[in-house]
Amino acid sequence: MQILPSGDPSTWGTAEIQQLIANVVQLALSLIVGIAVIFIIWGGIQYFIAFGNEEKATKGKNTLTWAIIGFVVVILAKVIVSEIWTLVTGAPLNFWF
Repeated sequence: MQILPSGDPSTWGTAEIQQLIANVVQLALSLIVGIAVIFIIWGGIQYFIAFGNEEKATKGKNTLTWAIIGFVVVILAKVIVSEIWTLVTGAPLNFWF
């Protein structure tokens, strides 16, 4: 994946800037979603191996809760960036997914 559009940055138009923003946001979202999935799995493992220990079960639940909240925030960030871009340029911002 190429983050920067091709060509001289001083000659970039709206399409190249749109591509740059989409690529940077997509890269960041992909990394954050990957980390959120890892924390969701880790929280599930913590909760599963608590074996009745309330302190460990609570720690696992908190990890799961915050990982899911982080995942939702990432999705909302994608929507907000897309909507702001559409309002500013009048063209939709296209992501990989």
